Amino acid sequence: MNFDAVFSARSNLHARVTAAGRAITRAPFSLRRAPDHLRALVRTSEVWLTALAAFAGGLAGAMVCGMSYIVVIAHRLIFHVNSHTGVSGAPSLPLLSSLLAPAAGGALLGAVLWAYSQWRERIPVDPIEANALHGGRLSLTDSFIVAVQNVISNGFGASIGLEAGYTQIGSGVASRLGQFFGLRRNDLRTLVGCGAAGAIAAAFDAPLAASAYAFELIIGLYTIATLAPVAVAAFMGTLVARVLWQPAFVVAIAVPSVDLSHYPFMLLLGIVCAGAGILIMRVVTLVEQTMRQAWIPAWLRPTFGGIALGVLAQITTQVLSAGHGALQIAIRTEQTLSFLALVVVLKSLASAISIGSGFRGGLFFASLFLGIVLGKLYGGLLVLGGIAAPEAIPLFAVAAMSGLAAAIIGAPLTMIVLALEVTGDFGMAGVVMLCVLAASLTARETFGYSFATWRFHLRGESIRSAQDVGWIRSLTVDSLMRRDVPIVRNNMSFEAFRDKFPLGSAKTVIAADEAGRYAGLVEVATVHSHELDTLGSAGLIEDLAYQRGDMLLPSMNAKEAAREFDRLESDSIAVVDTRDTRRIIGLLTEAHVLRRYSAELDRHRREALGEV
Repeated sequence: MNFDAVFSARSNLHARVTAAGRAITRAPFSLRRAPDHLRALVRTSEVWLTALAAFAGGLAGAMVCGMSYIVVIAHRLIFHVNSHTGVSGAPSLPLLSSLLAPAAGGALLGAVLWAYSQWRERIPVDPIEANALHGGRLSLTDSFIVAVQNVISNGFGASIGLEAGYTQIGSGVASRLGQFFGLRRNDLRTLVGCGAAGAIAAAFDAPLAASAYAFELIIGLYTIATLAPVAVAAFMGTLVARVLWQPAFVVAIAVPSVDLSHYPFMLLLGIVCAGAGILIMRVVTLVEQTMRQAWIPAWLRPTFGGIALGVLAQITTQVLSAGHGALQIAIRTEQTLSFLALVVVLKSLASAISIGSGFRGGLFFASLFLGIVLGKLYGGLLVLGGIAAPEAIPLFAVAAMSGLAAAIIGAPLTMIVLALEVTGDFGMAGVVMLCVLAASLTARETFGYSFATWRFHLRGESIRSAQDVGWIRSLTVDSLMRRDVPIVRNNMSFEAFRDKFPLGSAKTVIAADEAGRYAGLVEVATVHSHELDTLGSAGLIEDLAYQRGDMLLPSMNAKEAAREFDRLESDSIAVVDTRDTRRIIGLLTEAHVLRRYSAELDRHRREALGEV
């Protein structure tokens, strides 16, 4: 027997087993990152990035189907309704279910919110905020929790849609995929938009509208480089939803031919939609502020909101859930003007109570339903006044559906395309576009926010869209300022200053008081000017100091600093640690800020256009 051969074989086997064991123990860590060759393919090829976008869109579509199916089951078990009418379309509901289910759902959601607050202190980041501030980075765990909260809210009858949960989980999955493949910042932001496009396409069976949604709301701009990934993701979301069962959103309505007499009324309807949208957003804020009383714990607020919803549901069931069934009823049946007005008021109030009290969800579908009802009410009033023909009411309904949603959601192109896709009637494109543009323009000029950006504003964020401004926040005064700046006491005489700082040695010097706190800026050339010769050595530096109360903080970004330079019309501003202590830490010049800001802006522009 060849013992050397046996020993060698055993040694090789031991080495292989050891290597396999190490690979197994390291497996969880390697799952956080794709193999290098796959990462290189996705990072360097638009084709592979598009393939990854298709996979993300398909996953988003599957998530949408799963969430929708769970909600349908919940509605059947809780409210005893079928999937065709839904909760909002049911002619009647069991008294206990309609009265108590929203409160029970609020209690369950409150428990989830309390558990989440004990586990994590941060607020979950949504796709718009992620793309605007964090380079597309979303927590998949937080996204899943938000989706669960949305399912609980809608499943128990809260007057909100699932679209917020759809886009959250779709974008969260896409963001996690992008991080797994190590995508660059701009590509990761695009992939987040792809996840949202796949989710919206699956929800509405409208890939064109979903693509526009991704560009307008999630990515923030359209480029040729991002068209293929977003469009393919939307198509895959639609395809997966059709295979896995996701009822398409269809507005089966007979729209009459359009003539020139409709256009002025559409313009006015757009303004009405803008006013209604702004009022709804204001009411949401009012309810939220009312609920934020010191004696109401955060986890108890959804229960109070659920109680109010249960009371409203006793008047009409159309206030419950997103309103899919109620929308179909509004389209297919004739209703009195008083009932339409009642539905507009109660549904708006129910949606405001739901969101303001802490239920998770959005106003996407609620705004579509309210727009249909508002349009029918508007058209009915015109018919009553002998101004319009009864056949024109469906036209006003579809236009108002898109107009109100554009005012609230802030995506005019999305709503125009959605109206055309779900009705299949492209002949009304002109009047729908006019209504949407009037609503969007009026809302922006008079209010300035969409619902999402309004919520950011209330939290203290200055985000107006998903355009990437996170890099601006990283370009802070602290990273731009000069730290080795000359500092003198403000009680120094002119003669001593001239001896210490001859002409050409420095341009600007910072003055400090006896305690070392900032006391203003001094120009070296001014101290050496001939006009001061008559003062001799009697003058002090504090006599020439300027900008004594104006300073920058290290946490300010380049954009804020640029605004300060414009306001003060100055070339230099001192930087202090805080406005209270005013300890001098540096000096910033306008030329340096503008040069760095322009360079970063140009680099990000070229990245967005795919030039780098």
